[in-house]
Amino acid sequence: MRPCPTPMLAMLCLWTGACSEPMTPPPPGELIFVRGGLMSPTDRGEGQRLPTGGRLVERAWTPGETVQLDGLSAVAPDLAECLPLFSVDLGDVSRLIAAGGAAPDTSLAFSPDGALLAVGTHRGELLLLDAWTGRVKARRSLSEALVKRVAWSPDGQTLYAAEQSPDAFVHGLDPASLKPRWSLRLADRVGSSPAPGGEDLYGVYSLPAAMGMEVLPDGDLVVAAAHGWLDGDGLHHNRSQLLRVSPQGLVLASWPAEPVSAILQHPAVDASGDRLAVVVTRSAEGADPTGLPIGGVQLLRLSDLSPLQGVVAEPLKPHFTAAQPWEAVDVSAAQNALFTGFADGRVRVVDLAGQPRMEVAAGAPVMAGDVPVVASVGWGRLHGAGAVWSTSYSQIPFGAAAPELRPPTTHPAENTLFFADLAGELRWRWTGPQRIEGLSLGEDGRHLVVGAGDRPTDTRRDLYGALVFDLGPPDQPDDRSGAQRLEAFCPTAGPVFFRQAMSRDGRVAVAEHPVLEPDGRVTGAYQVTVLR
Repeated sequence: MRPCPTPMLAMLCLWTGACSEPMTPPPPGELIFVRGGLMSPTDRGEGQRLPTGGRLVERAWTPGETVQLDGLSAVAPDLAECLPLFSVDLGDVSRLIAAGGAAPDTSLAFSPDGALLAVGTHRGELLLLDAWTGRVKARRSLSEALVKRVAWSPDGQTLYAAEQSPDAFVHGLDPASLKPRWSLRLADRVGSSPAPGGEDLYGVYSLPAAMGMEVLPDGDLVVAAAHGWLDGDGLHHNRSQLLRVSPQGLVLASWPAEPVSAILQHPAVDASGDRLAVVVTRSAEGADPTGLPIGGVQLLRLSDLSPLQGVVAEPLKPHFTAAQPWEAVDVSAAQNALFTGFADGRVRVVDLAGQPRMEVAAGAPVMAGDVPVVASVGWGRLHGAGAVWSTSYSQIPFGAAAPELRPPTTHPAENTLFFADLAGELRWRWTGPQRIEGLSLGEDGRHLVVGAGDRPTDTRRDLYGALVFDLGPPDQPDDRSGAQRLEAFCPTAGPVFFRQAMSRDGRVAVAEHPVLEPDGRVTGAYQVTVLR
């Protein structure tokens, strides 16, 4: 546990077992310009009071404008500042980082009114925080493994949490106490595996899990139950099923009717259009099940999970044997569009009948001498009559010889944020020194949070955090460049995990994690940080 800076916070540490560290208050007499508002050093007047003194006043401003507030005057800068409100420690993950493990899986969700923040951790804990002060209101351990997803009911009266654990429970919890009102055991459908041994860094990912959980406007949930494991003979197995679950934990519909030998993950929903898209992959031995778009996306009717259309892209041979999607999937009935991004660097949009509409191959393999180099697409989504996505750092395709080697040169489209219309015309792009880790659309439907994670070849520590972009209203496209859309960079002490959250009023929540230094030391903390 890290020390608390004040006696009041020291008491908080004793009460909760965690320390919330607030931001440094604004200098006396200085206004600070943040996205859509100002931070004033005075406590009196309208606005949200901050735990360290001063307050946040929601107010629009433009660069170069002279703004007066509380008898103070200041000229607005070109770029908003982004200041941390608090950080809360999430426990020790140093062994994972020291052994070269991936960033600890963490899930974040603001309550509908923005008052609370739910945090599901890699250590299997669930925390409920005051989303303005960081005070820990409730904390409990849920599973032997990790909490994979957290989400809120539309009325904020129920908190949902889904595990990756031997049981893979989905819980509907009372937010005040974090006690389950009901629990649904996904392992009853997709099977169980024992908890991994202490030295197995990645064994947790062989456990059954909710590989996606979406809450619908009527309060139902869509849950992608999935399980991929090795048996005693070293053979791979898969089992998955997509579920629609009532607010009381009852399974209302399922697809397929029986669990199938595949992995269903990352469902995307269009509630108003009654459509759902889910990624379908497979790592199991034997022949693929018939009727499934393995390595593609299945489109279903949301109301009853009846299948409508399976869509698979042809692989980019010889470097890829399949067009593998991940979390870059979205669907819109209003735009007649199904969007998918692939590990081969392409994005595609087809209509809801599966007919091609556009394809952009900015990250597709290029040759660096005799070696192919690719910039994969891992995250992306539709936004109005367009699509936004990001590319990875340069990689050697997994179908090429020695894919584990470092690419001899960089791909021209690596680590870039793209936006294109649905005809395939690139409207803008953004590239910066930060490493892109995940895309999260804010609750206002127009702001995009982009994580800034650990850089593979750069030890600078001032490039971690989150970037906030203004995509604009979905129905009002404009011609601003990517640089003009960047509203703020929100720096953090450590790199962040690829799932972020943004409240309707613009607060950003990220999960930071420690880093492994070149000399073998682990520095930094596993913590959730909220910024504004």
